[in-house]
Amino acid sequence: MRFVIVDDDTYFRDEVGSLLRSAQGFDNAKIELHSFNELVTVDVDDNDVFFLDIADGKDENAGIRLARRIRSISDRAHIVFVTSYNDKLRDVLTGLIRPSEFLIKPICGVEKEKLYEFLRYLSDSKNKKINLESGAKYFDVVINDILYLRRDDRKTSVYTKNAFFQVRQSLSAIVSMLDENFLVVDKGTAVNINRAQSYDPERRLIYMENNTAIYCSRDKARLYRDILGSLDKR
Repeated sequence: MRFVIVDDDTYFRDEVGSLLRSAQGFDNAKIELHSFNELVTVDVDDNDVFFLDIADGKDENAGIRLARRIRSISDRAHIVFVTSYNDKLRDVLTGLIRPSEFLIKPICGVEKEKLYEFLRYLSDSKNKKINLESGAKYFDVVINDILYLRRDDRKTSVYTKNAFFQVRQSLSAIVSMLDENFLVVDKGTAVNINRAQSYDPERRLIYMENNTAIYCSRDKARLYRDILGSLDKR
């Protein structure tokens, strides 16, 4: 993971960097400190976390423009606005850029706790999200909330315990965004093995938390034999 702090205030950049270094669980994270002028171009990885001031001196939209560039490259990189602005821009920026958090300067007291809560969120794999597209809308889904995915008639359906929705991305594209807990068990079907309840080896059926039975092909049943066999031992 890489933390990129962009602010026109050198002292404040150093302060945020010190707070990140003091947080537990990020010993191996890379921390970069930049002014806006230094980032004529910006490299973006899906695991990056950008801390951006909204304004750069008299340029009140420097951070917003940079956030748009980041978002045009990655739907998954985290953007945190750290600013002295009040709440009036939040609704606009939330819909436009989908920032992960807003922090108000100075970072102390409640704002410092918000920062550490955000970092705890990042370190908790159960809260990791992917960004999906449905029609003209984009939305985030917590990976661990997904039970299974199914590809039918050129549409991919995503099933959670209480709902399902169809998205534009292909099954393979979505699976590439997921973690090792998702197994492709048949052509056009992937399951979150952490949300499976039991397995019937005779019929090769995986029963999910919502009692849906998912068929597992013969080849996949052989491939995942140990994993599927462990379901009844939970």
